[in-house]
Amino acid sequence: MVTVRPAQTSPLPLIAFSLRELWPVFALVFLLAGCATPESAPVKASPPPAHLAVINATDYEWRLAIRRTPDGPVRDVQVLARASQTVDLPGGDYVIEQTMLATSAAPALSRKISSRLEPGQTYRWRLATLLSESDGDAGAP
Repeated sequence: MVTVRPAQTSPLPLIAFSLRELWPVFALVFLLAGCATPESAPVKASPPPAHLAVINATDYEWRLAIRRTPDGPVRDVQVLARASQTVDLPGGDYVIEQTMLATSAAPALSRKISSRLEPGQTYRWRLATLLSESDGDAGAP
């Protein structure tokens, strides 16, 4: 009597055959996935800020309220006596209100000025009164 056993097959040739036949499909999927990524949008360089150098030539503290017109938020800058401070602002139209912070300050020591600040430019904002200059400051602009 002859006994017939089922043939034993190895799964490796079937897997190798499947991968061998499917490699172009995998390559195409990876290639399309790389091509389908969105292109990086060019980054727009923001314009450089305008520099406002505030120079206090007085013995008093001052407050500057800088508002981008017409209804922008206020940026408060306080400058100590005989001190300087630089403020970087985006270019544009501004209303700048300067006020002396002293209990005896007259209303005449507060004023509003409209100004246009261009990007990348440096502006000097000098705070002074008639009695604020010493001998060494007389020729300073």
